[in-house]
Amino acid sequence: MEIPRPGCPWQCAGLGPTGTSLAQSAPMPRLKLLMLLSCVGFAPACIDIPPIEDPVEDSQPDPNADFTLSVVSAQEQVLPGGTLGCEVQLLWTGEKGGDVTLSLLNPPAGLQLQPATLSSGEARKSLSIGIGTSTAAGTYSLTIQGRSGAVTKQATLGVTVGKAGDLVVNWVVPAPGKAYTRGPLLLQFTVEGGSAEAVEILKDASVLATPTGTPFSFTWDTTQEAEGTYQLSVRATRGGISFISAARTVIVDRTRPTMSSIQPARNGSPVGVNESIQFTFSEPMNPLTFTNDAVILFTSTGASIPKSLSLSVDAKTLTIKPLNPLVAPGTVSVQVPPVSNVITDLAGNIVGNGFGWTFSVPTWLPLGEAISAVTGKTSAEDVVLKIDRDNQPVVAWAESDGTAKNIYVTRWTGTNWSMLGAPLSGLVAAGTNAANPSLIIDSTNQPIVAWDETTGNGLGRELFARRWTGNTWTALPSIPLTSGAEQLASSAQLVMDADENLILYAVEQSPNNSTVVGFKLPPTGSNWIDLHPAQPSNHFQAGAPSVATSGLNVYTAYSAYDDALSRRGVAVLPNNASPLGGTSIGQSAYTPTIAVDVNARPWMAWAQSGAFNPLVDGLIYSAHWMGADWSSPTLVSTTSEGNSAPSLAFGVGSPNVLAWSGVVGSERSILVSHCVNDVWQPPGTPLDALTAPGTPASAPSVAMDKNSRPIIAWAEADATAANIYVYQIND
Repeated sequence: MEIPRPGCPWQCAGLGPTGTSLAQSAPMPRLKLLMLLSCVGFAPACIDIPPIEDPVEDSQPDPNADFTLSVVSAQEQVLPGGTLGCEVQLLWTGEKGGDVTLSLLNPPAGLQLQPATLSSGEARKSLSIGIGTSTAAGTYSLTIQGRSGAVTKQATLGVTVGKAGDLVVNWVVPAPGKAYTRGPLLLQFTVEGGSAEAVEILKDASVLATPTGTPFSFTWDTTQEAEGTYQLSVRATRGGISFISAARTVIVDRTRPTMSSIQPARNGSPVGVNESIQFTFSEPMNPLTFTNDAVILFTSTGASIPKSLSLSVDAKTLTIKPLNPLVAPGTVSVQVPPVSNVITDLAGNIVGNGFGWTFSVPTWLPLGEAISAVTGKTSAEDVVLKIDRDNQPVVAWAESDGTAKNIYVTRWTGTNWSMLGAPLSGLVAAGTNAANPSLIIDSTNQPIVAWDETTGNGLGRELFARRWTGNTWTALPSIPLTSGAEQLASSAQLVMDADENLILYAVEQSPNNSTVVGFKLPPTGSNWIDLHPAQPSNHFQAGAPSVATSGLNVYTAYSAYDDALSRRGVAVLPNNASPLGGTSIGQSAYTPTIAVDVNARPWMAWAQSGAFNPLVDGLIYSAHWMGADWSSPTLVSTTSEGNSAPSLAFGVGSPNVLAWSGVVGSERSILVSHCVNDVWQPPGTPLDALTAPGTPASAPSVAMDKNSRPIIAWAEADATAANIYVYQIND
């Protein structure tokens, strides 16, 4: 594509070196000369047809590549025996193809085009359509057809054939479309078929000028005209008969364009690393003024950010696309330098003084707004997050409706959160509170949720499970656990193995002890099968189970008092057998979380608390199975206090992620650490959804999507209630 020389009038006018738009250069030599002369010494008048760039060369053309075809006529009127000049323009929609043969499809009688070929690599072709001497007068629609392999495309153009002996009047400039100007505007046209007795340029219904000479030319000083839209035409008269050209639309515009919107907005929402920057202007802009230096992007350190610029079809929206993902966390500055005549509208009016702003690129991006099922001061809690088979997050949590706590499930649609069905409760009596939901996604991409619920009978709690069918929740078979005033079941954990067996672990508690129990529901089964987990007899007061699978292997972690070691530790039962390593690990260990890495090694993290309350003095530790023994526990929470509720997630080809709640300074936030080469890295900047102080964030749940990008959900409270927030890594 030819680049205009600075100072040449067609640089601002959006015109080619022949004086027409680059998309409409006239093929006839005399017209080219007239257009070239029209460029000299006049202020710009812009045509709102963007230039077309030649395709990039491709050494191996596709014989059946798709393309688009357009055609521009050099004349709108022609006489019998004359020639209609036009230019065909080709644009490949994807890969470049081979030769394209051109022909006139079903031509009217008397019109003829010799077959032509756009050779591979060519984007334009000038054609001459012969008009027979006996061609009847009238208006014709002609179809140019292009064929490349099995692909054919068509483009149409219109022409009026006059009667022999008539005059025909054709514009040279302005070209078809809209012409914009703020000062002198050159008008040129031709009269063919003989001499005219009078030639007049009409502005709307009045005579603007009566030029003489060949070529006919007039410079219209629009500075004396009111801003607005005008219709120009040329009237040639001979023997009392008028012959009128096609109309041209001219817009006189001396008003500077303004910026109607910018994205990302100043002090607006967090920005993704792959997002573009957009300016929207009050009117169409001149694409040739958007050079690479017209807009500058740079980082907080002053480093330039490479980018590309593109203008929308209506020429009102400029998109600036960084060539590489932005760095997170960080800030980006956008600057339009205060250089005059840099960015203009189609009439040449400059935008004005330079401007700029800065936006932030955080490590984490929110997915939608805060989640709450019930309007008002009702706190959400016990959040759990999973990723469905469409790579969308699904969240379950407990929340009170003012009478009782229920379980709610919502799914991310890609743009917003969509609640799945009605609130879930296994018991209809008032005051039966549901809590501790567990969530999985089955092979049909439907959520299954389990929870425990108070019965109203002393300490009694029962377990319930429901499957989403696509439009409603259906009950799964009753879980065979007994509930009484002093006997309860709680903390259900769901997983599904490679054979699609639904597996549930929970804690069964009696006045004297609590143990881990497990059940399996086969894909076609109607009853749960007891798995009899081999919790050692010297492990007392078991609690907080966490379950992970790898193929058909199931690993169940739990916290228990180990009587043999006289301490509370965490243990893992592989496939319901005796604990890995034959013992528990950790000191005063609570709330374990377990995941399996790509090497089929179980990893655990847990909270340790000498005060028996991790919210007070909790520390987060982690260990992984090495094949014969556990690795030495590693302290992960090195920068925070009161650490609790760890949550592990592993992906493929990316670092493992551990999230937990901890206090930094005086604020409880979500902390996140990544494991690289089996070593946990120091936590990054604390993660909070609310910026005000005194808004504690707690109990995170982390999951990896199909691209191994972590997504975290947690509850965060303000002065009135707690809501659920979901954030994804910004990459």
